[in-house]
Amino acid sequence: MTVSTRGRLALAAAMIAMAGCTSAPGEIGGGLGPACGKGDPSWRGVYTMQGVPEVGSQFVLKPDGSFEFYLAYGANDQYGKGCWTQTDRVVALIPAGQRTIAPDHTPDTRGFKGIVLEKDGRDLLWRIAGSHYTGRYRK
Repeated sequence: MTVSTRGRLALAAAMIAMAGCTSAPGEIGGGLGPACGKGDPSWRGVYTMQGVPEVGSQFVLKPDGSFEFYLAYGANDQYGKGCWTQTDRVVALIPAGQRTIAPDHTPDTRGFKGIVLEKDGRDLLWRIAGSHYTGRYRK
């Protein structure tokens, strides 16, 4: 990944995080922060990751603006839920109750800290921090 791509993704993550997701979908008071909502219907659905050895991962972008994320890597399993949002270039998975996304979330990370996925046609790419791997999520 070039520095300019990394910089653009970091900026997008920062902008999304500033808007934040202040509560989990379905809670009293609307459930979703200002950055989260029902999103573009064409992105909704179940996605499965390809291209990263020894890692299995899947997530679902739900019509109400919520998501569920699963990842298995060796003895480390991750599960996360919260809200999803998008810009013209990325889709962000923001953990419930959080206002930020960890910029360095990897399959080794304990717990789910949120991720920013780059749009690539109809696929979503996870450029895994600190590695040369890119996970490609496909419906």
